[in-house]
Amino acid sequence: MKTIGIVGGLAWPSSIVYYRVINELIAQRSGDGGLHSAKLVMAQTDFAEVERNQRLGRWDVVGQLLAEQATRLKAAGADFFLVACNTVHAAAEHFENAVDLPFLHVVDPTARRILDGGFHTVGLLGSRYTMIGGYFVDRLRERYGLEVLVAEGEHRDHVHNALYDELAKGIFRPETRKRFKAAIADLVDRGAEVVVLGCTEFGMLVEAQDSPVPLVDTALVHAEAAVDLALSTPETRATAGGRS
Repeated sequence: MKTIGIVGGLAWPSSIVYYRVINELIAQRSGDGGLHSAKLVMAQTDFAEVERNQRLGRWDVVGQLLAEQATRLKAAGADFFLVACNTVHAAAEHFENAVDLPFLHVVDPTARRILDGGFHTVGLLGSRYTMIGGYFVDRLRERYGLEVLVAEGEHRDHVHNALYDELAKGIFRPETRKRFKAAIADLVDRGAEVVVLGCTEFGMLVEAQDSPVPLVDTALVHAEAAVDLALSTPETRATAGGRS
């Protein structure tokens, strides 16, 4: 089993999800009474500093902060790493090649899950950076040939503000869930066949019954992809992970 490296704390609630899901899957797949756990190391920096530089558009600084943590993961024995947050993938160009470790990008396993489901038109909910930036939308379109719709108007504002005002702090309110359901319904009305929860905290608020179409929770898909890579053989590793 290879050692998974996680840059977490972006924010802390979803890092708990990654830790739980990865260990649950390792126990399920390893057998022997379900007592196996993942070989895993985690590092994190102060999320407030990351978020401040996001608002300033200083993705180079965000990338530097993440690269520092990923370098710690390598020193601790990680065989590859992932970043437990969608938004900061916008800084991937600044950290991916700055670290001598294979990097598991969140969009790639998400796209494979969408394609495996036979879907073509995707609705995307995420931070404003995710919905208007290129790292997620362009990757889905250009690498995987998918049509992507994003939340607009008040729906975009509600989703973005809820992330930083509530979810990143571990606050989950029924009224916020209702706003997310409305945003999902709008995407479906516009033609979305599947909706991506493109923030690693969103799956802690929204459930399958909140959507008339299937949901893809990037935190769960990303965590499962990490387990696949950790348990992969040399023959399967090239298609499961590595630099993108």
